[in-house]
Amino acid sequence: MPDNKIKRMPGGVHTAIVTPFDYGGIDAGGFERLLGIQKGSRVSGVVVLGTTGEAPTVTEYERDTLISLAVRALGNSKTVTVGCGSNDTGKTVGLCKRAAALGADLVLTVTPYYNRPSQRGLLRHYLTVAEASPLPVVIYNVPSRTGVDISADTLAVLSEHENVAGYKEASTDLNSVTAKMQAAPSLPFFCGSDTLLYHFLCLGASGAVSVSSNIEPDLTCEITERFEKGDAEGAKNAFFRLYPFLQALALDTNPVPVKTVMEAAGLISAAVRPPLCSMSSGLRSKLLYAAADLGIDIK
Repeated sequence: MPDNKIKRMPGGVHTAIVTPFDYGGIDAGGFERLLGIQKGSRVSGVVVLGTTGEAPTVTEYERDTLISLAVRALGNSKTVTVGCGSNDTGKTVGLCKRAAALGADLVLTVTPYYNRPSQRGLLRHYLTVAEASPLPVVIYNVPSRTGVDISADTLAVLSEHENVAGYKEASTDLNSVTAKMQAAPSLPFFCGSDTLLYHFLCLGASGAVSVSSNIEPDLTCEITERFEKGDAEGAKNAFFRLYPFLQALALDTNPVPVKTVMEAAGLISAAVRPPLCSMSSGLRSKLLYAAADLGIDIK
């Protein structure tokens, strides 16, 4: 087992940071600007190379560059979690080891997609990764993208492993979410669907791996902070202020909308890599209206 200073994913908001592109490659300068914004905010950390970071279309060299930039920019100020999941157990272990070598704190490992393993296969996959990874492992369940859903019974077993540091749940089935929280009460549980953040907190979640915190980090953090302090009403009101914008971020495939808003705010290019593509003009107008209504400065 690794002797890592972080054993559990810290509570609060972790930004699923976008990967900015420029002229076909990654925009390193833009990424550093975004990291600076996150460093100056109240988020607990960033997640590099997750779904929002377009990990499937990032090269090995680009992965190394993004991880190194994040570690250098954030140092000990924020937790750096790196997306290392794949549908190949051996490859996943290799990605975890590389993230450790580059100085990351935690690894995020999505359920194996396309292969669609059974619960027995998921259990073996994650136990193998947890045993081999030099860094603590955060399990990531997103059935709408992978076709696989971790069961409450499987999660209960995995939660007992000393190198499993947390769980990110992007299912919108609150019955399933409730069963999992009940089955693994000691495991830090994070909302992976921003429109359900308040609901997850009410069920006992530790925080969120958030898309909205790319552009609204402090308002997103206000929701979790107020709830943690016992101000459930204040947390709900903050969530309601953010909610129309969260709905607008779901108008197209993530991260297309959030990148569109970030471009309109003058932060980065909205460019995404194929097979993703830009929003239609109609959806873009709806999105930017919601952003402006929230108070985001659209250039």
